[in-house]
Amino acid sequence: MNALDLAPFQALVKERCGLQCEGDGQAKLAQALQERCTHLRMAPMAYYQQLVRSGAEFQALVNLLTINETYFFREPEQIELLVQRLAPRALARHAGRAPVRILSAGCSSGEEPYSLAMALLEKYGDSTAQLFELVAGDIDTEALAKARAGVYGDFSFRGVPDAIRQRYFEPHPQGQRLREDVRRLVRFYPLNLLDSEAPQPVQDCDIIFFRNVSIYFDAATRRRIQQNLARLLRGDGVLVIGSAETLANDLGVLRLVEEAGLFYFTPGPAPQDDGAGSAWQWPPAPAPKPQRAPAPPPAPLQLPKGWGDLPELLAQAPAPAGVPAEAPAALAQARQAVLGKHYAQALPLLDAVLAAQPGCAEARLLKAYVLLERKDFDTAQALAQQVLDADPWSVDACMLLGLAAKWRGQGDDAIRWLRQAIYAHHACWPAHYFLADLLRESGALEQARRSWRVVVQMLSGATPAQAGLRYLPLELPAHEIRFLCERHLAQAAVPR
Repeated sequence: MNALDLAPFQALVKERCGLQCEGDGQAKLAQALQERCTHLRMAPMAYYQQLVRSGAEFQALVNLLTINETYFFREPEQIELLVQRLAPRALARHAGRAPVRILSAGCSSGEEPYSLAMALLEKYGDSTAQLFELVAGDIDTEALAKARAGVYGDFSFRGVPDAIRQRYFEPHPQGQRLREDVRRLVRFYPLNLLDSEAPQPVQDCDIIFFRNVSIYFDAATRRRIQQNLARLLRGDGVLVIGSAETLANDLGVLRLVEEAGLFYFTPGPAPQDDGAGSAWQWPPAPAPKPQRAPAPPPAPLQLPKGWGDLPELLAQAPAPAGVPAEAPAALAQARQAVLGKHYAQALPLLDAVLAAQPGCAEARLLKAYVLLERKDFDTAQALAQQVLDADPWSVDACMLLGLAAKWRGQGDDAIRWLRQAIYAHHACWPAHYFLADLLRESGALEQARRSWRVVVQMLSGATPAQAGLRYLPLELPAHEIRFLCERHLAQAAVPR
C-alpha cells in the first residue's frame, strides 16, 4: 500500500480524532490497514467505505494507531503540585459540599489516573473516596479495558519506589495488579478529544491532567482540543499540561500560570500563593528535609584517566571504538525501535549486535538507555562505564551516567558526571540544563542561574547549538527548554 493509497485514510483519521499519520505514522497506518483488510478480507478502498459507515470499525482501526507510552508517576513534580496545592485549594472552595472532580484526559492504559489516586491516598487516606472523584478517558477502547483490569508489567513501574509498589499492588500471573480499592477510585470512559460533547461524568471538572498527548496533534487541532477541555473545566479550574508541552499549548484559549516553578492553564485569575496544603514528597519521606546551608564552591573537576588537561584536545579525540563503517541491519532496527520507544523489541536486537560486536559503543549506549528507562540502573551504568573506559571523551556515556545518578537520587555524582559531559563538549546544553536543576535542588541558586543563562545563550540563535550527543535519544525540545530556563531566570530575579 503506497503513500497515495494512504491519503484518504490519513484525512479521515485526522478529521475524526485529530491523529496525524505522517512520517513514522504512515508506516503504522499502513500496517494497521493491512491487518484490518486481511482480517475482513477486503480491498483497501472497499475497507475505506466500511470505515466511513461503521463507527465500530473506525474504532478498531484507531485502537491500532494510538501510542500507549506511559508509566506510573510520570513527571512527579506535577503530581506533587496537585497534592500539595491544587487539591487542597479545590477542597477549600467546595467546603465539603461536593467532591473535587479530577479528569485524566488521554489516560491510555491508566497509569496516570491511578498515580493520582495513589498520591491522594498517601495524603488523605481513607477519606480520598469521599473527597475526590477521579475520572479518566481515552479514545482507545482496548487501552481502557487494560486500565480497568489494572494489571501491569515491569515497564510501567520505572522510577516507582518498591515500598509504593508493595503497598498498592499484588502479584498477578501477568505482572502486578493494582489493589481493588484503588481501582475503584477511578472510573474510565471513552473520550474523543475532538468531540465538543463529552460524557456527562467528565464534565464540570476542577482539575484536568492532559499530559504527553498534545505532541501527536498539529497546532490547529491542539487549539480545538484545548477549547473542548476548557468547556469541561469549572470557572476556577486548572488544566495541567506536560512540562515539555507548555509553550506549544499557550494558544490564547486559557491563561498560563506559573506556580512553584511549574506551569498550568486556567480560565480564571491566577491564584494567590497561599501555600495551601502540607508538603508532600515523592517518594514519600518520613521527615522533611533540613534547611540546607549555602552551597560551597564547586570542587575542582577530577578528570577520568585518559583525559587531557586542555579542552582543545577535543578536536583530537578518537571516535568511539567498535562502530563498523556500515551498521548491521540489527543495529539499524534496534535504533528505530528505541526511537519509537519499543524497548521490548529493541533489547534482543541490541543483544544480537553485542554478541557479534562486543565493543560496539552505540549498541552498548542504546541498551544502557533502555535499561535506564526500565530502572535497571546498575546494568545501565556498567554499560556506560564500559563505553567510557574505551573512549574517555564519550559525551553520551557521561550524560547517561549523570542521568542514572540523578534518577537514583545521587545528586553529587550526577553533578560530577554532567560537568564531565560539559568538559568533553561545552555546547552540550542538555547537560547544562540538568545540571542547573540539580544545582537549584542543592541550594546553589547562583550556580544554577549561570547554567540557565548558558542554555538560553546556546538556544537563542536561529539554529540551536549541537549538543554533541551521538546516540542518546533524549528528545528534549530546544524551544521548550529555552522557555523554561528563561522563566526560571525571571523567577529567580524577583525579590522574595
